[in-house]
Amino acid sequence: MVLAAGYLGFGALANGSDFPLWAALLSTVTIFALPGQLAMLEMSIAGSVPIMIVITVALTAARFLPMTVALLPMLRSPGRPTWQIYVAVHLLAMTGWAASMRRCPELPLEQRLPWFVGFALTNWVACVVFTAVGYGLAESLPPLVRQGLVFVGPLYFVLILTGETRTRHGVVALACGAVAGPLIHLAAPQWSVMLGGLIGGTLAWGLVRAKKRA
Repeated sequence: MVLAAGYLGFGALANGSDFPLWAALLSTVTIFALPGQLAMLEMSIAGSVPIMIVITVALTAARFLPMTVALLPMLRSPGRPTWQIYVAVHLLAMTGWAASMRRCPELPLEQRLPWFVGFALTNWVACVVFTAVGYGLAESLPPLVRQGLVFVGPLYFVLILTGETRTRHGVVALACGAVAGPLIHLAAPQWSVMLGGLIGGTLAWGLVRAKKRA
């Protein structure tokens, strides 16, 4: 429901910005990450060159690399072809990752990949559908509501991370990232997400490691 609300807002914003419906749907199908799609929408409207749009969207998706590295080993099982896992991780998104990191360790090895694909594919289809619904309802939504719906997603992700974090490492990492991100945004807004995660995570790792040695 939260993902649907976020993509409802994205579809409405795309319509209000005279962005083609087919392009909005294609971005959800291929990018499947609201921050990257918003960056693509804003830069496309501003007339940025395509290569810069691609680079920017790729940078916003840099967070998926460590997420994939953390989740992929859980999806492996004896006798399963590796290509199935590589195809499946293209469905990875924040919601699917957080739910899978919690649920997969409780499942037998052979059930983990099917569970992930079913859960992630359901989210993906819902996001595509509600992009179209938001695009069609754009005229009936006030501008403030359209913008507010987009921010439901990021707020939901924060709540997921907070609720699923049960280790010292996770708590310290969240705290360091929450401090580093806004501070870096003041100096370099374009790099704040990536640098905030890198610096905040490294600082958290150092603090936890120092605490163990003490």
